[in-house]
Amino acid sequence: MAQLTFNMAVMQFLADHRNVLLTKFFLLASFVGQVEGYILVVTLIYVMFDKTLAVRLAVLLLLTMCLNHVLKIIIKNPRPFIHEGTYLQKWAVSTEDVKALATEYSTPSGHAMAGSAFYSYLYAAIENRFVAVIAVIAILSIGFSRPYLGVHYPGDVLIGWVIGLPLALVAIKRADQISDGWNKLSYKQQVAITVASSLILWLATIAINGWRIDGQPRALLGYAGFLTGIALARPIELSTVNFDPRSSKPLAKMLRFAISVAMVLVALLLLDKAFRAIADDFSVLGYMLQYIRYTIAGVVSIFVAPLLFTKIRLAETITVGPAEAASGLNLAL
Repeated sequence: MAQLTFNMAVMQFLADHRNVLLTKFFLLASFVGQVEGYILVVTLIYVMFDKTLAVRLAVLLLLTMCLNHVLKIIIKNPRPFIHEGTYLQKWAVSTEDVKALATEYSTPSGHAMAGSAFYSYLYAAIENRFVAVIAVIAILSIGFSRPYLGVHYPGDVLIGWVIGLPLALVAIKRADQISDGWNKLSYKQQVAITVASSLILWLATIAINGWRIDGQPRALLGYAGFLTGIALARPIELSTVNFDPRSSKPLAKMLRFAISVAMVLVALLLLDKAFRAIADDFSVLGYMLQYIRYTIAGVVSIFVAPLLFTKIRLAETITVGPAEAASGLNLAL
C-alpha cells in the first residue's frame, strides 16, 4: 500500500515547535498509554477495588491491541519521518522506544485506539463524574501525545479513536452476554481457544506480511500471551484463592499494589534477559518465548500475587457457598 502521509506539514510544524514543558507532559501521557501504564491502572483496580472489572478492562485492552497490530500489518504505512530518514532527529522519544517503534507501522495509532476503548469502558462501568473527567483527559492527552512526539500522524490518531470507541460500546453493551457465553465453556476449552486463537493470529500476520517474521512487531505475541495468562490464572484464582480486593486497610491495599506491580515487572525483565540469551528476538523461537514470557506475567499478576497476599495476610478471601465453589473454574469475565 502507498504511504499515507496524512498531515506531514503538521508533523513538521510540531517537530519544529516543541518546548520542554509540553514534551515532558506528552511523554507522561504517552507512558500512560503504554503497556507499563496500563499495568499500573489495571493492577490498581484488580488488587484494591474490583477484580472482574480489572479483568474485563485487560481483556478489552489486549484484544484491541491485537486488532491494532493486525491492521498496521495490513495497511503497512510507515511512521512519520521514516521515509525521509530523519526520524532519529524528529522523534522526541527515548532511544529504546526509537528502536522498537522504527520496526512498527503507523496506521492506526495503537495508543489512541486502546486508550479510547479502555477509558470509555472504565467510565461506563463506574459512572462517576470524576472518572469521566479523567477518562476524557486520558483519551485526549494519550492521543495528542503521539503526533506531538513525532511518532504518529494526526490521521492515525483519528482512525484509532474511530475504531476504539465503537469497540468500547460493543463491550459495554455485550459484556455480560459475552461473559455468560464464555463461562459455559469448560476450563480446558477456554485455555485451548485462547492458545489456538493466539497461534492462528500469529500465523495470519505472518501470511499478511509475505511469510516473513522479521518485520512483525513483537508486542503482538505479548498481548496474546497476557490474554493466555489471564485465561490460565483467573479460574484458578477464583477457585483456590479468591481474594477480596476490598479487604484490609488502605496501607495493606497500597502494599498489595506495589508488590503486584513489582512482581509483574520483575518477571518480565528477568524473563526478557533469560530468553534473549536463548534466542534472537526476531526468530521463530524468539517470538514463541515472547508469548511465553507474557503468559507467565499474566499468571503472576492474576494468581501468584493474590496467593501471596493471602499467605502474608495482606488480603482476606471471599467466602462462597458449595454451588459457587463447584463452578469456580469459570473465568467470570
